Amino acid sequence: MTEGTPDVAPSGVIPAGFWRRVAAWVIDTIVVLVAVYIFGLYLWPDLVATTTHSSQAGGAQLEVVSYSLTSLGTLVFGLVLGVYTALLESGPGQATLGKRMLRLRVTRLDGGRISPLTAIVRCWPLWLPGLFSTVVGLNFVVGAAAIAACIAVAFTRRKQGLHDMMARCLVVRRPPRVL
Repeated sequence: MTEGTPDVAPSGVIPAGFWRRVAAWVIDTIVVLVAVYIFGLYLWPDLVATTTHSSQAGGAQLEVVSYSLTSLGTLVFGLVLGVYTALLESGPGQATLGKRMLRLRVTRLDGGRISPLTAIVRCWPLWLPGLFSTVVGLNFVVGAAAIAACIAVAFTRRKQGLHDMMARCLVVRRPPRVL
């Protein structure tokens, strides 16, 4: 904590809790994952591996087709998730689609909008594991660091993860709408 920085969120601001942030992350991950799969299936086949399993029993034939991301697909997914997050959180809405759905926004410590560079630094737990997903051993270390950075949200007074602290940001609840 630097001198002159309050240990709690600014007055009237409610920090977003751990589970609300997890739910927003799940929504965003699904949105980006579906987009990467669709893009991979129709425009860039190297992103998605297709496997067909066949079985025959009692005169009926059953075929099951499964899809999974390739190593390249995992890398692209991590990069797209990072870019998606950085662009939307540094934009006018200050939130990804998942955060908007849960009435959250990302701010600087003084409540202002974050810059695109700050947003890229802040979302390293999203894009860094994707970059190292194919490097055996290092992928585990980077993944564990990303998880630890995010779990810190549950244990800090201002509900900041390590990535929020590095970027000097807060994730806060939006005030209720006034009708």
